[in-house]
Amino acid sequence: MAEQEEKRKRLFCPYCDSEMLAPDGAYCQTCGITVFYCPKCRNPVPREKKICPYCGTEIKGDET
Repeated sequence: MAEQEEKRKRLFCPYCDSEMLAPDGAYCQTCGITVFYCPKCRNPVPREKKICPYCGTEIKGDET
């Protein structure tokens, strides 16, 4: 059980599959991508998506 919890805490880049070492998991050191997460399920979501492919939550980006 502890092994599953440890694996869940580790974050992997959805673009290059490298382990993300930043504490917040927002930036991939390998490919240089800023990773965005669904506000509901916390799965990584590609920047261009408007709806989470995992849970269907609408993704509201910054409109500047």
